[in-house]
Amino acid sequence: MDLYSNPDLYDAIHINYNWDINLIKTVAKNNEGPVLELASGTGRLTQCILDLDLMYTGLDLSPDFIKRAKNKYDDRANFFFEDMRNFKLSKKFGFIFIGFNSFLHNLTLEEAKDCLKCVSNHLKKTGRFLISIFIPDPSFLFRNTDELFPASSFFDYHGTKCRILERNLYNPETQINALHWFLEKNGKLDEEKYSYNLRMYYPHEMDILLYESGLTIKEKFGDYDGSPMDEESGMQIYICGK
Repeated sequence: MDLYSNPDLYDAIHINYNWDINLIKTVAKNNEGPVLELASGTGRLTQCILDLDLMYTGLDLSPDFIKRAKNKYDDRANFFFEDMRNFKLSKKFGFIFIGFNSFLHNLTLEEAKDCLKCVSNHLKKTGRFLISIFIPDPSFLFRNTDELFPASSFFDYHGTKCRILERNLYNPETQINALHWFLEKNGKLDEEKYSYNLRMYYPHEMDILLYESGLTIKEKFGDYDGSPMDEESGMQIYICGK
């Protein structure tokens, strides 16, 4: 099944995801707006932008997520069914961001370049672009493919105590990680399986991709607390300008 056609489950899983909010708000409030979020989902991060009195636009490829986001925010924010690899809007933005790992849905270098070029084309000369993704971790990528691993903490879903268990299969040639999620309800596995793919990007690849797309890295962080990126970091977070 497609996780991105089930906004109820998606929201339940991510209800306590808030570690990225402070950094995103800090960058956003230092730029004049308007703000554009790519792969905006059901609008998890929308409110933190609206709290700054900035105009917000979100793009996503899931009709179900777009519908949910519009229902949440009515006319306080704009949401459009658009592909982050190929979009053309009528204005430029002071702040553009791609939330936690969503960039990894670009499964090839060509798709990644297309996405970043669209960002560059829509970013004001003085604007900023934020992107946050995992640093590929061999201990995560090369796990036992027959074993299920916890992928979430426990959460409430339709009145039931649930968590996500996952298995994965990583292809080092394509750098694509095939993930399969299973919903555990009250200790029992549900029959449905949610599958999706993510491409892993290494920091040296991101340096090149951003440069070739007309973007200049202004700051690099290894976590949302603003700590510098190093060999111990789990995240690679870039704040870029034109």
